[in-house]
Parts: sequence; C-alpha cells; structure tokens
Amino acid sequence: MSHTLLLNKDYNPISVLPLSVINWQHSIKLMFLGRIQVLETYNDWHVRSEKLTLNVPSVAVTNEYFNLRRKVRFSRHNIYLRDLYQCQYCEDTFDFKDLTIDHVIPRSKGGNSTWENLVTCDRLTNSNKGSKTLAEAKLRLKYKPYRPRDGYQFNLYKEEWHSFVANM
Repeated sequence: MSHTLLLNKDYNPISVLPLSVINWQHSIKLMFLGRIQVLETYNDWHVRSEKLTLNVPSVAVTNEYFNLRRKVRFSRHNIYLRDLYQCQYCEDTFDFKDLTIDHVIPRSKGGNSTWENLVTCDRLTNSNKGSKTLAEAKLRLKYKPYRPRDGYQFNLYKEEWHSFVANM
C-alpha cells in the first residue's frame, strides 16, 4: 500500500511530523472533488474501473492553503526518529523492539524526561549503564540530544518525494 504526499498550496508539505501523506484512495477521491491537483503519479501503478484507468497519484498539491504548523510532539517514537534508530553510544542501528530510551543524566541523579536528556540506546548498553552518569559508565554520546525545532522534518519520505520536501 502506497501513499500520496500532500503539499500545501505553496508546494510545501502541510505537516512534517508526521509527514503529510494520505492513502491513495483518499487522493483519488480528492482529485475527483477538485480539491487537489496531481503533480506526479506512480508510473507502474494503475487503478481501473469499468470505464476509467488512472495512474495512482504520488504527489499532489491542495487548491487551498492550510496553516497547520505544529510543535514536534514529545514521544518515544519521535525520539527514535530524531536519533535515526541508532544507539547514541555504540552508533549501531537497531529495530524499534531492540531499542530503549536512556536518560543521559539518570533520574536517580536529578535528570528529567526531556528532549535534551533522552537518547536512544540498545538494551545491552542501557542495562550496563544503569543509573550511572556518562563519566561513571565511561561512555560517550554520538550527538548531544536536542529539542527539534517547530516544523522539524525527519528524513522518512520516499526518494521520489525528495525534491518536494528537501527545501523546508
């Protein structure tokens, strides 16, 4: 199942987290209602009815402007996205189920659950670190954790959408 990237009237994504995508059936419905214009289609994917054959839209732009700038929501999933599913200590990439969230400054030592104090960590490293500080555990962070700015764009889009979301 593929999706259609939905751009605002100014040719920017309506939202970036989550990226403004709609399912292909909804995009065809909006196209027939005259609410979007199709910019690109999937070349190798057609849908057919009794009297009509259509290429499925890949990228579409709305006919009206929507102002939906939002703050990036603080969540486990978004921390994983920010850190690109990599352990911030050993720099290996893991599946969602093999990652945990680590407090850089442990809660037992006054650390809070904030963007700036949480990083992704594999289960073994997190278990070994326990409630130690980085110095005590002799670990180093790959990147300093940060709060994504409003409208932050995680690189989770399809390659064919790159030209539409790269300028944000």
